[in-house]
Amino acid sequence: MMQIWERWMAGTVDEMVDPAMSRYVSASDVRKCVHVALLCVQENPADRPVMSSVVMMLDSETVSLQVPSKPAFFARNGGAKPGVASDESTAS
Repeated sequence: MMQIWERWMAGTVDEMVDPAMSRYVSASDVRKCVHVALLCVQENPADRPVMSSVVMMLDSETVSLQVPSKPAFFARNGGAKPGVASDESTAS
């Protein structure tokens, strides 16, 4: 999530999409999905949209979206959630 947030802030979300996908999905649709996803993981739960709003945001071509704030776990501890396994293997 940290990388997505940083790309969002830099305006480079499009660079994360596999070029082979560009024939199936538009860059504007990708940006909209990322925007809505970031709204859903904001620090303050009261700022997060309800599911009916999420559906409306994704379905509408004209709805204006609020600016997302930092994702909850990004703001607290730099991207790692306590107690969640990382990509590193713990087996020896």
